Amino acid sequence: TPNTSKTLTRENIAQMERDIVSWGKRGKTDAALDMYHFVEMPTIRLMNGAIDACARARPTRIDQAFQILQNGVDQKQLKPNVFTFGALMSACARARRADRALQLLASMQNDYGVQPNAVVYSTAISACARADPPQPNQALQLLEQAPREMSVIGYNAALSACAMAGHWEPAMALLHKMELPTSPVQPDAVSYGTVLAACERAQKWDMVLEQTKEMQASNVQLDGMALTSVLKACQQMGLASEALMYLELMKTSSPSQRKTTGWQRKGVKQPIRGADAVAYRLAISACARGGNWQEGIRLLEEMRSSPTDMIPDVVAYTSAITGCEYAGEWKRSLQLVNCMRKDGVEPNVVTFAAVIGACATACANYARVGNEAAIALPKTQALRILRVMKKDPTVVDPNINVYNAAIRVCAEAMDLVSALALLDRIKEDGLEPTERTFGSLVTACERVGSTEALSKVLRRMKDASIVPNEIIYGAAISCCRKAGEPERTLLLLRKMIREGLSPNVATFNTVIMAQSEGNGTRDMERAILTYKLMKSEFAADNVHPNRQTYVLIITTLASKKQPREAEMFLRKMRNDGFVPDIDLYTATVTAYERLGQPLEALRVMESMSEDGHDFYEVKVLNAAFKKAVEITNTVVGRGFEEVHGDEDDIDAEGLGLVAIDFEDDSSEKFING
Repeated sequence: TPNTSKTLTRENIAQMERDIVSWGKRGKTDAALDMYHFVEMPTIRLMNGAIDACARARPTRIDQAFQILQNGVDQKQLKPNVFTFGALMSACARARRADRALQLLASMQNDYGVQPNAVVYSTAISACARADPPQPNQALQLLEQAPREMSVIGYNAALSACAMAGHWEPAMALLHKMELPTSPVQPDAVSYGTVLAACERAQKWDMVLEQTKEMQASNVQLDGMALTSVLKACQQMGLASEALMYLELMKTSSPSQRKTTGWQRKGVKQPIRGADAVAYRLAISACARGGNWQEGIRLLEEMRSSPTDMIPDVVAYTSAITGCEYAGEWKRSLQLVNCMRKDGVEPNVVTFAAVIGACATACANYARVGNEAAIALPKTQALRILRVMKKDPTVVDPNINVYNAAIRVCAEAMDLVSALALLDRIKEDGLEPTERTFGSLVTACERVGSTEALSKVLRRMKDASIVPNEIIYGAAISCCRKAGEPERTLLLLRKMIREGLSPNVATFNTVIMAQSEGNGTRDMERAILTYKLMKSEFAADNVHPNRQTYVLIITTLASKKQPREAEMFLRKMRNDGFVPDIDLYTATVTAYERLGQPLEALRVMESMSEDGHDFYEVKVLNAAFKKAVEITNTVVGRGFEEVHGDEDDIDAEGLGLVAIDFEDDSSEKFING
């Protein structure tokens, strides 16, 4: 063919235009560009096809596309149209160049006088979504500037920009705007699914579930991508039953209509058809976290027997084994390891850590019910697995997580010696202990109440430059309580608070319990000081005395023959919204009786009646009531308050406590002193 368009017929040109477009779509970029450059005086459609070919190239030839435009305008005297800029905008989007897309949008109006249409705006918004990092604010601004005839695709591109950035709130706001009757477009399944993706990326799992329920209530079809998002939420929140429900729904769902470039879920290039392996893995993990390990194993077996290519991998098996870990089903976890090896799937360190963790949970469960004889077998099995991992070259080497699980086994089995020995082996293997390592070691000390070992562990922890967290401090305080060192529990509590940590209610109650169990003269002073700390600014906002707190203090005060102070805490307990049970009233009344103060006992029984308790059915209380009535009848001309006074008159006589005064600053002095 002569190198001039003058000898080309109109049919030749039309065919070349079709060929360039066809080759560009098939990825034959060089062939398309060769044909374009072959023509001395190309048409605008030929130039547009060449630019489109550059946009579709992999990688995108964005610089070459802009060069074709410039040469076409300067040398070929071509006048670009809206389709030219649509192809260029596509190149910007595919190249993830939001900056060049915005420059092009301004240039086509200012320099070329071409008004961008809805397609151009939609592609520019897509460029903002694909940019690294995504630019959701810019995408939303472009959406506001776009023509009213913008299709739902443009709106979905803006939602996609929000989803990529994890900006779930503006995504949700845009969706609600699309749902309005006055909106030029109505959301489709892609719109809803993209909002779910935004909530997922922001880890707003509750919002994922809430939005999914709204979609179902509005009869919006949940496609594969949307169902995958909600399964991820179920997995993160440990919602086993919900995960099973959505997995069943996914089995019958139609394929996703979304064209994905892979960002919605790594590796996905085709529409999701039914429940895939990813969905099963998420559901199995949700069952594990939700305490329904049996259903997790059932789903695993369903994968194994599936006629499709859905053979469970190491992630699926490990998720099922993790369910056994939480439940302490150590034997079943071992069976699953054997099963996965038969399927040609090799367990990894996460798998072995879960199996050993199952042994640890089993030891804790056996200890909880007093079946100490059963502890030996899972402990032995866990340590054997660790030895095999160390010696067998065909098995992965243990990492710190495996060692941590093994130390936890020893802790729950009350084998402090083996737990400490594992710490030395960690160093020998060139591994560094973690916060969890020392947490399990402190638990081992707590289980046997060894403060001597606790001191060694805390020193090793300091040498490793690891600062104890709330859990470690809580276990250390419990260890000191078991060892009968109440004063040390309070000192640890003080240190904990001074380091900026927030003890929970259980930790405060452990300190109070330690004081109540002590025999020292100042034990109750320390117990009430601990109570004051719970009520002070040194406690977290969500930490308040609970029922157990009051039971400990009232019971102890009554047993130490300090009924007036016990009565005061009964009132404080009621003021905090807890109704004292009959045992607390009985203990306080009995303490008054032993001190020969029946009228005071009567006052307590009156409060008891106000709380709905019937003291007539309690032999001790009934006798105390009759005695108090007899004495009351002998009192002439004296009011009840004159005999008894009120709460403000209660002093610490016999108690010797500065802490009983709730207006003083002893809490602050203790923490800062």
